[in-house]
Amino acid sequence: MKKALITGGGGAIASEIATRLDKRGYSLILADIDEARMATVAQSLSRSAVAIRADLSTAAGVAALATFIETEHSDLALLVNNAGYVEPGDAADLAPEVLERHIAINLVAPMQLASVAARLMRARKSGDILSIVSMGGIIALKGSAAYAASKFGLRGFQTSIRSELAPHGVRVMGIFPSGVDTPMLRYEAQHSSGSALNFVGKVFTAAEVADACMSALDSGKLETYVPYGDSVTSRLAGAFPWMIEKILPMFEKAGEKGRAKFRAERGI
Repeated sequence: MKKALITGGGGAIASEIATRLDKRGYSLILADIDEARMATVAQSLSRSAVAIRADLSTAAGVAALATFIETEHSDLALLVNNAGYVEPGDAADLAPEVLERHIAINLVAPMQLASVAARLMRARKSGDILSIVSMGGIIALKGSAAYAASKFGLRGFQTSIRSELAPHGVRVMGIFPSGVDTPMLRYEAQHSSGSALNFVGKVFTAAEVADACMSALDSGKLETYVPYGDSVTSRLAGAFPWMIEKILPMFEKAGEKGRAKFRAERGI
């Protein structure tokens, strides 16, 4: 039976991914700092899952999970880097430890875990590494500089290792969603510095992101966008950063209307 490890394993997107992988016959390993949330996800699956507490904001926590993979689950077939963190606010106003936390959870942890997984998978000539990146890894916006830095870095890392691992039968894929209805987005919806751009157009469900993950596993594509249309605008603006300041006010106005609607519909 193939094994898959999902970081942030107690979260909304992780729960949906776990359900789909469970149906595909994977044996699941969940890693999260919140043991209660993991237990809820594990109980929803058709077969027993391994749940390990992991604090990916610390070097020791990442190292412990990496060692666990290497020593206890060296036959890992799929790594899903799903854990994420965001604290909205101007970079000048965020404490150094908050800036560092973005990089630790969103970039360093997936890099370290992918490195271990790559070593094991390369030796076996098979395996998949899938990361939940973000549309924020394509276009950088005010109020999310640290988040954008971490996601831009993750996009670059996965693009590089894909080329390194392809000759060895190991696939590397990334999912780039725009706004997704998760506790993280609901926190941003209420935060004065939360990006209004998350609420331009449709807010996607965790289930839709999980479906995109399954499509990526089926196709093996490097990047899967949710939705594709948003990626066109984001990639264009990302290629010409000077455009962002010019178009941002228009999109922010639409986003604030979307935020108000999102909050009203969910009673937050």
